[in-house]
Amino acid sequence: MVDKSIIEIVKKYLTTLNNLGIPIQCGIIFGSQTIGKTNKWSDIDILVVSPIFDQPGCRKDIDLLWRTTIKIDCRIEPIPCGKRQWEKDDSSAIIEIARREGETVMVP
Repeated sequence: MVDKSIIEIVKKYLTTLNNLGIPIQCGIIFGSQTIGKTNKWSDIDILVVSPIFDQPGCRKDIDLLWRTTIKIDCRIEPIPCGKRQWEKDDSSAIIEIARREGETVMVP
């Protein structure tokens, strides 16, 4: 189970992205935060699920993911994922790990 403080950071991050114009379906926390193997250097791996990432030419939106981490928490490691990609992709190892081990966080 992910620490409450991490969930709050992710909620703040996703809400900020939503307010900046990226329509967020959800965030999926995965990696060390969900398997209980964190230390003081652990990052926060987040699959950011949005229909905007299903479209070609979303480079500026991906850049915004990274710029927003600086404002919220520099430990955040965002990975953009389209809504269709999240629902149907069966070839991405990262998506499979997030599905299996991840904890979903919705935008409040």
